[in-house]
Order: sequence, then C-alpha cells, then structure tokens
Amino acid sequence: MASTVSICNLALGHLGADKIDALTEASTEARACNRFYSQTLDALLAAGPPWRFARHEAVLAEVTGVTGGRWTHTYALPADLLRVRQVRPPDGTLSGAILPGDLMGGDEGGAPYALFGDRLLTDLSPVSLSYIRRVDDPTKFPPLFVEALSWHLAARLAMPLTRDANQRQAAFQMALQTQAAASAADANDERTGSGFTSDYERVRA
Repeated sequence: MASTVSICNLALGHLGADKIDALTEASTEARACNRFYSQTLDALLAAGPPWRFARHEAVLAEVTGVTGGRWTHTYALPADLLRVRQVRPPDGTLSGAILPGDLMGGDEGGAPYALFGDRLLTDLSPVSLSYIRRVDDPTKFPPLFVEALSWHLAARLAMPLTRDANQRQAAFQMALQTQAAASAADANDERTGSGFTSDYERVRA
C-alpha cells in the first residue's frame, strides 16, 4: 500500500538517490521531497483525464450580499477544488444550451459559469458542482497513478539532487509515458458507462 514516503522513495530510486525514512529527517532528499511532493501531486490530479478516485460532487452554498456582475448567483467553492468538471442543477437536468468546455462550461459541458477567486458565479440556483478534488491519502491512489506520480516527482527532483539535465529529461519522458498508461487504465475501467467520451480521450483517439 502506497504512502507519501514510499512514493518519494520510488522517485528517489529512479534517480539513483538515497532513500529516506521520513519526510521530517534532516537530509537533502527529504527536504527536496517536502518541497516538491504536494505541488507535483496537485498538478497531476488537475491535469489529463478526470481521475476516477479524485472525482467529487457537492451542492454549493450560496453567498448572499455578494454581487457577481452579469451573474445572478454567487457560490462558495470547495476548499479542495482543483478543476471544475461540470456545473448543473442538483437534479441533473439542464434547460437551454449545454456549452462545451472551451466556452464557459466545465470539462464536460454543463451550465455557463465564471470563477472569481474562491467564488463560482452562475445563473443557476441551486447548483451542484462536479469537480476534481485534492486527494492527500496515497492509499486511494491506483498503482499506475503511483508510478506516474513517482516519475513526475523524479523529474522535479532531478536538478536539485543530481544537477543532470539529461536525467531530468529522461525522467520527464518516463513521467509522460506512465501518465498515459495510468490514464488509459482509468478510462478503460468505465467504458461500460454512458458512452461519454472526454476531451482527453478524443485527443488521444
């Protein structure tokens, strides 16, 4: 079962660096892992496909007394939000146009909205937000995601620990390959669903 330390040690192993016993130890490797681990994890969760283990949905609380310009309703965003997938009514029904993600809908279309700081602005009331959230518990990560994360972390650690640009480039290439494998496995696990094809899958097709 994965842990933060075991993922860091995978990354260090990719670079031929010494392993660590804890992130709190006073070693160069532990300090580097502390510096880069969280940002690398968030970036991988937010990028690529909507990882199944990081998907979440919440009915948002409306913020009163706050104006949203052209929008009629303002909502507080979840603290663990990394990427919006869709904004829709809690019952799932939408009237009017469904906008593609490159307009003002989410990754998977939905109602139009705008983000402003820690607020979501829209004309819907009430609102359900489908999103990718921050997941800090490594025991929730699938094995292929762990592998991809370890290589992405290795790419970040390469220059601070080895000063070798070639090693950094090699780690980055492995990060892309393992991320693609993890993404494909994640998508294959739900091919029996509704037939929805994500933007990520369409680009890869």
